[in-house]
Amino acid sequence: MLPLKLLPLKLLLRDWRGGELALIATALVLAVTCVTAIAHFTDRLARAMEQQSLTFLAAERVLRSSLPVDPAWLQEARRRGLQQAQAVQFASMVAAGDQFQFAAVKAVDDGYPLVGHLEMRAAEDAASQIVRRGPPPGEAWLEPRLLPLLQLQMGDSLQLGDTRLRVTGLLEREPDRSTSLFDMGARLLVHLDDLPAAGVIQPGSRVRYRYLFAGDDTALEQYFKWLEPQLTEHQRVIDLREGQPRVASALDRAERFLFLAGSLAVLLASVAVGLAARRYGLRHTAYVAVMKSLGAGRGKILAIYLGQLTALTLIATAVGLLLGSLIQAQAVALMADFFPVEPPPSQWRPLLVGLATGFACALGFALPPLFRLARTDPMQTLRRDWSNPDRREWLGLVLGPTSMLLLIWWLSGSLAITAALFAGMALLVGGSALVNQLLVRGRLSALGGAWRIALGSLQRRAAFNTLLIAAFGTGLLAMLALVFARTALIDEWRMQLPEKAPNHFLMNIAPHEVDGLRQMLSDNDVTSTEIYPMVRGRLVAINGVPASEYEKNTSRERVGALHRELNLSWTENLAPDNRILEGAWWDKADEGVSVEVELAARLNLSLGDRLRFSIGGLEVEAPVASFRSLDWNSMRPNFYMLFAPGTLQDFPATYITSFYLPPQQKLVVNDLVRNFPSISVIELDKIIERIRNTIDQVSLAIETVMALMLVAGVLVLIAGVRASIAERLQEAAIIRTLGGRRRLLLQSLVLEFGLLGTAAGLLAAIGAEATLAVLSQRVFELPLAFHPTLWLLGPLAGALLVGIAGTLACRSSVSQPPLKVLRELA
Repeated sequence: MLPLKLLPLKLLLRDWRGGELALIATALVLAVTCVTAIAHFTDRLARAMEQQSLTFLAAERVLRSSLPVDPAWLQEARRRGLQQAQAVQFASMVAAGDQFQFAAVKAVDDGYPLVGHLEMRAAEDAASQIVRRGPPPGEAWLEPRLLPLLQLQMGDSLQLGDTRLRVTGLLEREPDRSTSLFDMGARLLVHLDDLPAAGVIQPGSRVRYRYLFAGDDTALEQYFKWLEPQLTEHQRVIDLREGQPRVASALDRAERFLFLAGSLAVLLASVAVGLAARRYGLRHTAYVAVMKSLGAGRGKILAIYLGQLTALTLIATAVGLLLGSLIQAQAVALMADFFPVEPPPSQWRPLLVGLATGFACALGFALPPLFRLARTDPMQTLRRDWSNPDRREWLGLVLGPTSMLLLIWWLSGSLAITAALFAGMALLVGGSALVNQLLVRGRLSALGGAWRIALGSLQRRAAFNTLLIAAFGTGLLAMLALVFARTALIDEWRMQLPEKAPNHFLMNIAPHEVDGLRQMLSDNDVTSTEIYPMVRGRLVAINGVPASEYEKNTSRERVGALHRELNLSWTENLAPDNRILEGAWWDKADEGVSVEVELAARLNLSLGDRLRFSIGGLEVEAPVASFRSLDWNSMRPNFYMLFAPGTLQDFPATYITSFYLPPQQKLVVNDLVRNFPSISVIELDKIIERIRNTIDQVSLAIETVMALMLVAGVLVLIAGVRASIAERLQEAAIIRTLGGRRRLLLQSLVLEFGLLGTAAGLLAAIGAEATLAVLSQRVFELPLAFHPTLWLLGPLAGALLVGIAGTLACRSSVSQPPLKVLRELA
């Protein structure tokens, strides 16, 4: 006699050969495969994007200082096994014969860059090449536009201070080009060893020292934790978030989107497994009834099926982990040309995610039907009444969603994502019963044969259809939420860096140069933003209270605007990217200062508060007239403080503006520098191009994951349909036996599943709208928006997807002999 502990394995093999476990096994494998593939893919993409984004720093962390740092700090970094490099930046005049030009000089050592690479050309007509280090001592690389400005040829020499350097390369790209005052002018890249002989750095020189570090994450964290107490106010540690906030923001949102995708994959997988497990329990009702008639107790039956479920879960999870790993590896290989860097190898966490998904789906959604199966009445040998759930089966609606939400919380690490999905599902499930009742309450006599069959089928299993609508709606909610979240994210990124956004800033424009500058830009068909006057001033008192005391009394954090000089300006016209939120503009107020709203909140300002500024040793006071919101991403000159015209007119000012210059007009910058040598030019075109390329790469990653999720959603939807059609197959076979035509049955199937899909799609649209509202506000930090397309797409997608999937799944009932269908269902 077979031992009890081996009986589940024998029954598992028997049911597998008979096709009994095909649906639940397929659902589990599909669930684990989808989640594992997405977890692998998102993990590798997230680390690849982070690795690529670090090229904006040329390192993993940067220590910035206005003075050379203590050598003991660098020695400690070496002791901890960290890689190091050094760069020194300053502005200096360079000469070639009788030609002089202001340049942004960067001197680097042999270790630079630690992350990323340089691009240069060895000759004017040569192709660009990637290099891993800067020029050797005695040589210089410069941006191409410096050649005509200095009237140089490749191989000529230029003078930097007291040393001569030979021009051996044209610099096309450097990873960490910044927008600081030290980068006003074209770049000149030299070796660090050439600086002492040049003698250009003297006491009091404005120099920025950058110490680059890379290495093990733990070692980096421990080193900078050790270093932080020793830093002075002249030293600062820069990471990606601070060095390139726009890129960091894009990566943060992309990572949250990838977590959302993984969470939705868990959601879809759970629905499929729950429906498949219910189908499995239905088909084993008669078998368990026979076992109970022969004396098998509830505990023994439960042990048998729990053993089967455990073995099946282990096998399906192992297969899913293998398939998911292979799929993501193949996907990465196919898209290798689209990635700027090769995604790093997978780690163990995605496998753990897949393993947890398999067991969470099995325990949360497959276990409740097995408990009900163990309670089967022996009279079930004569009848089957699993068409509708009994009151005890509804307890599974607590265990399943709870396990799923806990898994999503662990996977995403975000309570906001979990809450958003829970809110959407709660609306969806709550509305399912109401919609189902409205759907099945119809007058059958007034409708044709196909409608009568379809509505009759819906009425007979009204309670189960509530579960089915909720299940289909959950799958549609996941897909709709993912599509619209992706659209909102990518549209937001494109709005941050629109085409033809200003990519050059002009500063230090003297008042007498304003008209000539306008004329020159007009002659070259270049349109600039408004040319703003600008003075430098420090906020020294608020309502008569010195700024330092005011900060201690009203703010719990340090407000940087109180510890440095601010750029102050005045204008009659409100900029298009500024908006008055409170107070009045100068057409209704003839004096005062308009304050940027976020700074006003940090300073706890109110309308009418009096602000005192020190400008060049003189003081001026003005009341707060309004609060403004402004778009820092517009690439236009923006100011925290804007004064009424006339308030600062007695103070000497320079002017500032920005404009867009297409690549083919780049030499206009040379003409501008020749005609206005005192104007400082900040060139942002290459930086904007790199940021835009990085955001495009992030968008591609998001679209790829979204495509995988949509495929997974459709497959899971089909699995859900196949797990719920046994009764429909049987009824269709009976109708055909009684003379029903094939066309009539097909029409009734299309109508039935189409109605279910439409109802599920409508509820999914409601749930997705609620989910997107929470995600926008709490996760992606996007403005709240209404999605009218969602309300059209939801019901339409539901009707098409569920209608087609259900009809195809039930096609055997009309294409095969009725006797064969009935035998298969016996």
